[in-house]
Amino acid sequence: MFNAITHSQLFVLDQDEALDFYVFYVGKLGLEVTADVDMGFMRRLTVSVPFTEKPTERPYGIDCALRDPFGNPIRFTHLKV
Repeated sequence: MFNAITHSQLFVLDQDEALDFYVFYVGKLGLEVTADVDMGFMRRLTVSVPFTEKPTERPYGIDCALRDPFGNPIRFTHLKV
């Protein structure tokens, strides 16, 4: 079973715009989610992140989806332990 992602490939049209997006959303919003993520944290992200599926509690945990400026789908799931 995988427990981490170490590499991922995304296609973008503008590297500077992509860097701005990922540094802001991933770095500043802390999307390298840790065990202290809760529904309140995920809901606060909806203010700044263009979600395609808002954070939702599911039987397996909290799940949401968004797209980067180039249309790449991104899904975050925080599993219940």
